[in-house]
Amino acid sequence: MGGTMRKRRPGLYAWAIGLIWLGLAIHALPAAGGTTEAAGQEGPVQVTADRMVSDTRTDQIVFSGNVEVRRGDLHVRADRLEVKQHRETKKVSQMVATGNVFIRRGEQAATAQRATFFESEQKAVLTGNPHAWEGTTEVWGEEMVFLLAEGSMIVTGGAQRVRVQLVPGSDGEKLPTAKPKGRGS
Repeated sequence: MGGTMRKRRPGLYAWAIGLIWLGLAIHALPAAGGTTEAAGQEGPVQVTADRMVSDTRTDQIVFSGNVEVRRGDLHVRADRLEVKQHRETKKVSQMVATGNVFIRRGEQAATAQRATFFESEQKAVLTGNPHAWEGTTEVWGEEMVFLLAEGSMIVTGGAQRVRVQLVPGSDGEKLPTAKPKGRGS
């Protein structure tokens, strides 16, 4: 079986779609950081962190220390967030969240040590003990790849096999608001 699972499941990758939209909006952040309004989106993107460094030579913005990103019902937390921009357009090309990454959008949530978002490929990759859940459905693996344009998810296992937990007959019942060990909401 090789430890790879590919499954179409809109709920588990829906939060990643929000992250791509977030990436499209972050390019409009003013050089000093803060809040911006993106036309046709869910409202302003708010980024808070202990520190922000914008480097025009490398076309990067780095947020570090207690990073939180909010936009509508999307909430991302990490120790660090690097936003890489296209040199000419200044639009976001890639975002890398590292360290205690927690992502929640509505009832979908995920944790990992690293989450990389590729805007042009419409792809999100979670590594470092990724765990995603919605209601009573949970997925664990070594790497989770969300292919947003296809509406699919590929979970790969390494030394440990891919693990999926389904609760038959739950009919989409939601888990209690329990939080993963060491993580908040």
